[in-house]
Parts: sequence; structure tokens; C-alpha cells
Amino acid sequence: MDVRKVALPAGFAPYSSWNSSLSEFDGASTCSMTCENGAIIALEVHSYHRHVKVVDQVRLGVIGLERFCHAWTSTPTARLAVAHGDTLFIYDDKFERRSELQLPFFAKHVAFHGATLVASTSNGAYVYHVCPTTVKCILKHQLYSDVPVGLAAFSRCGAWCGIAAIDGRFGLWNVRTAMQLEFSTTLPSARPTSIAFSGDKYAVVACKDAHVAVFQRDNASSCTWSQLSAFSLKPESVASSAAYMSSTLVAAWKSVPVFFSVVHSSTHMDIIDASTGRRVHHMTFPSHVHLMGLVAVDDNAMLMQDMQGTIFSVTWSFAKAMAGCTRFGSFQDDVAVYDGAFGTLYLERQALRRTPRNGQPSDVLPLPFVPPHGIDPSNREEPNPSSTTSLSVHWMRQDYVVVVYGHAVYRYARNEWAVAVVPTGVHRVASSTDGPLVLVVLGQNDLMVLDVDTLATTSVHAVPPQVSALPAFLAPSMTMHVERHASTALVRLVDNDVEFWRYPVTC
Repeated sequence: MDVRKVALPAGFAPYSSWNSSLSEFDGASTCSMTCENGAIIALEVHSYHRHVKVVDQVRLGVIGLERFCHAWTSTPTARLAVAHGDTLFIYDDKFERRSELQLPFFAKHVAFHGATLVASTSNGAYVYHVCPTTVKCILKHQLYSDVPVGLAAFSRCGAWCGIAAIDGRFGLWNVRTAMQLEFSTTLPSARPTSIAFSGDKYAVVACKDAHVAVFQRDNASSCTWSQLSAFSLKPESVASSAAYMSSTLVAAWKSVPVFFSVVHSSTHMDIIDASTGRRVHHMTFPSHVHLMGLVAVDDNAMLMQDMQGTIFSVTWSFAKAMAGCTRFGSFQDDVAVYDGAFGTLYLERQALRRTPRNGQPSDVLPLPFVPPHGIDPSNREEPNPSSTTSLSVHWMRQDYVVVVYGHAVYRYARNEWAVAVVPTGVHRVASSTDGPLVLVVLGQNDLMVLDVDTLATTSVHAVPPQVSALPAFLAPSMTMHVERHASTALVRLVDNDVEFWRYPVTC
């Protein structure tokens, strides 16, 4: 993770809101922010240096005790909806006002996608149709009547809308069937503050007290949703008084939408795998930071904003690698790289999906390295010493996965990765699970035995020059086998069912 801090120019303090003052502008490295002085500013993020600069603004006047929020849509054309007091304004992408509407109540939050706009108020959610030609707003539905509604959000495709009431009620509506309610529940915690869709399969809802719930759609053609997981991210060390000043916000990573970020408890950010509810990354900011905004701005970056007007740019190398693979477009999804007693491991771009045989749900392990152009699936079982994009995968115990990539061994255990460098190079790899876990790595001139639990080298043995010079040693069909015998193991090199070298090693 790479974090960079950027201070906004004087006069642009963010507007205080539980629902984030930052709004995504889809399709570019830009976003916008509501400010305390009644302005909305457009921010551009430099894709390389991660610098943030103000590129445009519109001023509507100081809001006082009323409400101030905004949202963008880019389909079919870019439009900006702004709720300022009891008035709803529609702007184009040049900040030219196109229409306005008197709202029946102050809008706490607005969501906008295509021609559908949702204004969340203290008397329900008002759903408007925004005419593409006249830009006039026509009321179509009032949902959760007489109930204070805190926020709404659309899926990226625009087919689904999630709406959350202040009392914890949450529903998923099918936009394409005239806002038909497909799923409804009551969250165990009140005051929802953020909704995000991870792709079009997962919906994530966060409450102010750092409670998070994940909902899943059955399949791509289904309208059936169900709750997948629910958990609290609030650290035990956070006092109630400190937590009261914070909000909880969620946003999905664009290049890896199965992962989403959660900003919570003023100073914390977590990255969660929506498919399992497992936390894969955690960051803690200094105690003087009070994070109140979160938005995804491009394939591998998020912007966070604190109460003092500081913008933090956060990039994730794994998301960057995924974006690179998407641009090259030559990678095959769902490549089975291991199939054994514990289950099957699938390579999904640069993540491993682990599918156990015992009926447990699959989970995703983001790979801890960043290849330049993706991994060639044809090399997954035959590592080549001259290639740094070869891959060998071993599922050695229920929670032990080993990946040999280039000249390094990566071990996943106890929910985290560790790495060891193989200075002798990698020509073939074999493993033994009888007793202590052992990985035998054959280089061009050496044979190395690695203890998987500690990633320590237990012994190194020279390969005789007359063996490494054999045509069979370099043949693509050559395989290595390990037979365990107490504290020793017999290493056998075989080509076309013919053994041409064997050597005992100490384990």
C-alpha cells in the first residue's frame, strides 16, 4: 500500500457529513467534494505522482443548518445532482445549471445513475426520473414513507439500488422493473452511513459504529439476494467518545471489485474480501486524523479526506497489477493451477481462488507480487530458470498454500503471506507433506531443501555437472519426485518414466 498526503488550498474545508463529502465521477481519475463554504470542487488525480489538484468549482452559498450533498452520473451523459437546502439542482459536466426542483424535505443524501435519481430525506426516499432531453425531474416513487432515510447507492450497471433507513432497515430494489423490492432486512446496527456495490454481485452496507454487512446475488441472471456475512471492525481500543466523531464508509476497488475498502473509527482503513468477509489489509493513521470521506478514483486508487481538509491518496499494488492485466486483455480467467486432496486452486488474473473439497466456501488470496504483464498459464507447472513469469502452486495443508514464482517462495498461512528468496534459482519444485512440510527446489546447479513452516533453508546440495549437462535435465518433460523417509528424503529426477538421477537429502 502506498499513501500520500495532499493539502487542499485554503478555503476548501470539506463539508461535514456522515455519508462522505467526496463523490465519484465515473470513467476518469476525477472526483468532487462538497465544501463548508457552499462550493463543490472537481478534483483531478495525477495517475503517476498521485497529486490532487482543483480543476473546477461551482459555488451555491453557505448552507448553515440545512443539508448539502451531491452525486454524479456518467450515463448516458455526465450530470451532477446537488441538493442544497430544500432545492435540487442538475448541472452538466461544465458546472452549467440545467434545471432545479423544490424538494419536499431537505435531502440528507442523493444517488444518481442514468435517468434515475434518489433523494434520501427525513420522510423517506424520493425516486425521480430525470428526462434526458429537458433535464426535468419527475417524481416516480416514494419509498420508506414516513421513515428517515440516510442514503442510497446504485450498482455500477445501474440495475440495482440499495436504500438504507436511519433505523437500520435496508432494501435492494430492481431499477429495471420500476423499483421492485427484491430483498429487505433490518441491520443489527442502526445509522447506516455508506453503501457500495462490489461489482454487480455483492452489496456492502456500513453503519456508523463500524458494523459491516455483505449481501450476495445468487448469480448473474438472478434477482435473489441473501446476506453473506456481517461483522464489526471497531477496534477494542477505540473509546466510545472518539468513535462518535467518526463515520464508516465503504468503496469497491474498480479493478478488483470483489475487494472493498472500509474507513472506520476515525483512523482505520481495512480492505475486505467480499466473498469471504476476510480482512486482507489494515492501515492505521495518526491519532490526529479524523477520516470523513472515501471514494474510488481509478483502477487502483482511493481518495480519503479528513475533517481538516487533507486528502490522502491510497494505492494498492495488487489492484494496479489487476488493472494492468485488464489492459493487456490476454489473460485467461479461472486457470486450475492445483488439484489435490484439499481441493482446487484457480488462478484468477493475479489472485488465487481456493475451493476446498470439504464443502467450505471458496475464498480469494490476492497474490503478493506484481508481474509486469500477467502470468502465463501455460508455464504454471513447468518453471523455467530463464523465465521470471513461471508459476508453481502447492496446497500442502488446509491453511498452507505455497507459490513459487520467479526466484522466490511465497507461503500463505494464518491469513498472511511470507516470502523467501531462492538464490540458486528455480528449475523444478516438489513438496513433501509426510511429517514436517518440506519444499525441495532444484536449481541449475544446486538442490535446496526449505522448511515451509519457517521458510528457512535446512540443507543445500550440489547437482553434479554431469547430471545438469544431460539433455533429460533440461527437457520440458522432466519431473522431480520426493519420497520421505523419517528425517531424510529421496529426490528422484525422471524423464519419460526413466529415472536418471536420485539423491538423498536431509530434512
